[in-house]
Amino acid sequence: MSADGIAHSVLIAEAARQLRSSRDWMPHLQLIFDRLGIGLGISRVFLFQVHEIVGGGLGQSCLFDWAAPGLDALANDPRNVNERLSQSDPLLTEWAERRRRGETIMGHTRDLKGYLREDFEYQKIKSFISTPIMVNGHWWGHIGFDDCARERNWTDSERAVLETIAYLLGDAIELSTSSLVMSEATRVAMLQTAPDGIVFIDEDGAILEFNPAAEAIFGFRRSLVLGRSVVETLVPPARRRSTVNFLRQLQRGGGRRIIGRRIEMSLRHATGRTVPVELAITEIVQGGRRLFVAYLRDLTDRKRTEAEVARQREALHQSEKLTALGSLLAGVAHELNNPLSIVIGRAVMLEEDARDSVQRERLTKLREAAERCARVSKTFLAMARQSPSVRIPTSLNTAIASALELVAYPLRSSGIEIVLELSPDLPETTADPDQLIQVFVNLFVNADHAMREIDGERRLTVTTGISPDGGSVVAEVRDTGMGIDPSIRARVFEPFFTTKAMGVGTGMGLAVSFGMVAAHGGQLQAVDPPDGVGACIRLSLPLGAGQAAASSSPKAAQHRAAGRRILVVDDEPEIAALLIDILEREGHEADKTSEPGEVMNFLSRKIYDAIFCDLRMPGIDGRNLRRKILVKYPQYDRKLIFVTGDLLRPGEPSRELDGCPIVEKPFHTRAILEALAAVGSDRAP
Repeated sequence: MSADGIAHSVLIAEAARQLRSSRDWMPHLQLIFDRLGIGLGISRVFLFQVHEIVGGGLGQSCLFDWAAPGLDALANDPRNVNERLSQSDPLLTEWAERRRRGETIMGHTRDLKGYLREDFEYQKIKSFISTPIMVNGHWWGHIGFDDCARERNWTDSERAVLETIAYLLGDAIELSTSSLVMSEATRVAMLQTAPDGIVFIDEDGAILEFNPAAEAIFGFRRSLVLGRSVVETLVPPARRRSTVNFLRQLQRGGGRRIIGRRIEMSLRHATGRTVPVELAITEIVQGGRRLFVAYLRDLTDRKRTEAEVARQREALHQSEKLTALGSLLAGVAHELNNPLSIVIGRAVMLEEDARDSVQRERLTKLREAAERCARVSKTFLAMARQSPSVRIPTSLNTAIASALELVAYPLRSSGIEIVLELSPDLPETTADPDQLIQVFVNLFVNADHAMREIDGERRLTVTTGISPDGGSVVAEVRDTGMGIDPSIRARVFEPFFTTKAMGVGTGMGLAVSFGMVAAHGGQLQAVDPPDGVGACIRLSLPLGAGQAAASSSPKAAQHRAAGRRILVVDDEPEIAALLIDILEREGHEADKTSEPGEVMNFLSRKIYDAIFCDLRMPGIDGRNLRRKILVKYPQYDRKLIFVTGDLLRPGEPSRELDGCPIVEKPFHTRAILEALAAVGSDRAP
């Protein structure tokens, strides 16, 4: 042990001997403080006691101190007598809270602010350290050292001396004659300094004490609850009978399993609401009378924080699932859109070539079915993009009729009666008709699934009209199913939330619909059905949601400019062949390649009026291929047309990429011709 350690041990041993020499600890303090100040080479040793002050509240006063020559005694300074702890300097309040928790505080005056810095500078303090004195488990006061000569970093040994002396003082105060029966002022001070709620009750459950922290937690004034039953005051009605039984067990000496344990429960606030608390009960026997002390900690903030963390974790989880879904949709769309492009393109050409009306009608149905698949694919891609589509004036009635055509067979198979109450003079809204059709399809399919579970009447009612304020068009879809429980009504639009059996639903239908409607500036809500039967989903869209996008497509006549030389670059041979057939039918000369690496060879042998290039290809994508071309052949800057089936762009969808037109798969013949017209009619030399 070092010399300082030996000297410090001697100081502690001497203080212990002095404090234990008699029941009265006060006469020995001056000698102990003198030896501490001189032995540690410090400027001041002090002891403050916490007590109730006149006018209410807590204060502290310096009871004893030792000061080096040339320094004034703290006890003689009026600033250190009845110094109020509450409603004063925020740092002083923080220190009081830390001392209640038994923490040692140390530092330099130059690092302080406000009242404490002003006070310490007045007392010429440069460095300080203090630790609380705990008596019977409560903050009684604190002891500390000051250095007024220099800024010092207190050593572990010096801190150990201070904390040991504080422990010895607390022990001596507890054992002293004067503390065996604590004064009323000290008892009140301890109750008021406790950060947790403290409630004393007797064996019958009558409230004997109710501290300020308990008043803050439960909203009851102490003067109004003293003597009242704790059961009638703090226990919610639903739990009062069990609490009365527990008190009876305590009267008979039972209920030991809960004494001394920390448990969580909900108690009653003065307003009638419940307050989550952590509760610990201690038994005290006084004069043959059994009393019980309940220590209560308000968990409201913690529960709110836990709930918010859980909500954010769930939101993050759902966001991650949607991100994964977007990537999955992009891949699926790419795989589907190539064959769909071939089906649609070939069907269009066959339909145009057909001479027999019956054959043409069959081909028309084939094309329309393929185009329906294409619309669904694009709808899911639009969701993955999380951006609105180009919108046009659209009638809700027309969208509803189209959606019913798509689901007519399953509705009939389920024995569902369809009742349409559509307003004949309903104004148009500005919307994406394909997305609206998809929304109504989702609503109709949900209604179908809901009514499969009932044996009674199955009826789907669809109404349209104007909102009461005249600013929106409204559609309601009602069914006669089991309805939506009010407890989950707010969640039915969450992604992946479903009440359907495993394998029946994915929980995405209403979530996708909700996102589409919200992107249009509208609302999708689950509301109470007018007759109280089944479920009712209300869709509303603003009348003035925006102007229809002006068509930037060239007129049909512009599509017919023939005799142009065109290069087609696509790693899918069937797509390349389809594009060649479409272009050659219009009188153009076209070459194709499925190898991006061969493009430069084609360009070195022939000059082209336009280049159709797939955006996603192995080895090199369309954008990088364009950059490579422009390095050697800058004249093709505005001559490239991108073709893609999985384009994902943040923000508004665009018809251009890097200044080049885009044709999205699956494409129609007219989309190819419009894109060709968009790059101009300049002929290659």
